[in-house]
Amino acid sequence: MNAKIRVYAIMLISLFLISPLFAKKAPDFTFKNLEGKEISLSDYKGKVIMVNFWATWCGPCIHEMPDLEKLYQTYKKDGLQIIGLTVSSKAKQIPIKIKKTGVTYPILLNAESAVASYGGFGSIPHTFIINRAGEIVKVIEGGRSYKDFEAIIKKLL
Repeated sequence: MNAKIRVYAIMLISLFLISPLFAKKAPDFTFKNLEGKEISLSDYKGKVIMVNFWATWCGPCIHEMPDLEKLYQTYKKDGLQIIGLTVSSKAKQIPIKIKKTGVTYPILLNAESAVASYGGFGSIPHTFIINRAGEIVKVIEGGRSYKDFEAIIKKLL
């Protein structure tokens, strides 16, 4: 391998290794909540935000929601905001699942269009952690526990 190719290879590898250190700005969105009020991500500027994509038919989604609610109640005074974005769900089922899980953080409806703007993904739950500067700093695929989420957000609050 000649020196020029080695330099390019090193530069490419370096860029690949360093790029995760540069956080991506979280795309804004606006959807209606259960009461019909429009809520945007930008309404919570300056907070640590967890954007949680979920569906009423998703067992792991429903299972983690009480832990997300507990996290929200524990840390909202410190600047944590959780937003649930409902995808692929029957409208009648949403209030039933909300009541069952005890969630009080905002639940936004028909948020399928946000999936593409958040990079597209094929599974839920899918949670994006956004720092106070509005940058996505962590993406969590699959369900997690209170302690797992807490370990991440405590560093950001």
